Amino acid sequence: MNILVTNDDGINSRGLMVLVSELKEIARVTVVVPDSERSAIGTAVSLFQPLRVKEVAPIATGVTTYKIDGTPADCVVFSLFSKEFETPNLILSGINWGNNCCLGPMIGSGTIGACWMAALEGVPSIAFSLHRKGHDWKNRKNWGDEQKLVDSVLRIVDELKPELGPDKFFDVNLPEEPEGAEIVYTQKLQRKNYRTVVEKRHDPNNVPYFWITGIHTPPEEGTDLHELIVKNKIVITEFSYSSVIA
Repeated sequence: MNILVTNDDGINSRGLMVLVSELKEIARVTVVVPDSERSAIGTAVSLFQPLRVKEVAPIATGVTTYKIDGTPADCVVFSLFSKEFETPNLILSGINWGNNCCLGPMIGSGTIGACWMAALEGVPSIAFSLHRKGHDWKNRKNWGDEQKLVDSVLRIVDELKPELGPDKFFDVNLPEEPEGAEIVYTQKLQRKNYRTVVEKRHDPNNVPYFWITGIHTPPEEGTDLHELIVKNKIVITEFSYSSVIA
């Protein structure tokens, strides 16, 4: 199996390293990631600028690694159509810092955007996100026990193998303690994880600018977010194009 691994956090993400660390033992793995963080960019594709692609030092032995000055969706397009290496037959995106539950991330997440693009091009894919509080994703210790995280990812990949198809993908959200957690499949998504706020601020010259931010909303019982945060379950949601394509 040829596996492409991408993300929206760039080359320095511990989640990327965790995802690749043992996959390379069971498949041919290529890494193609943005050259910097590209969170909340959805399925954006760079149509009006050139893509600069650079092969960099492998993040793991034997794993060809590229970075692109583009988006996660660009990474998928490059891997499928550039002919720079063997075309992948499975695409994995993540592991994202912070969960991607609720309807909002289905539209805006770069991690999930890579999988939307993969499904559009007929390649099976899985997006992985890890529920974490705070924003200090560059601190390795905040990722918790990485071996347990690896074991959870491999368990999920093995479980989903029979369900993988060319016109669909799976969004996987891991709880803070994923080892041994129950797996639940759900299509009931909470509308939003955050209440949107637009703040008016002023720069040092007292010139106003605006900052889009948000405030956490509580999990609603029975939703994907509730299953993840309150019940500490691994939450999987399937998305498919099969009902709408000719």
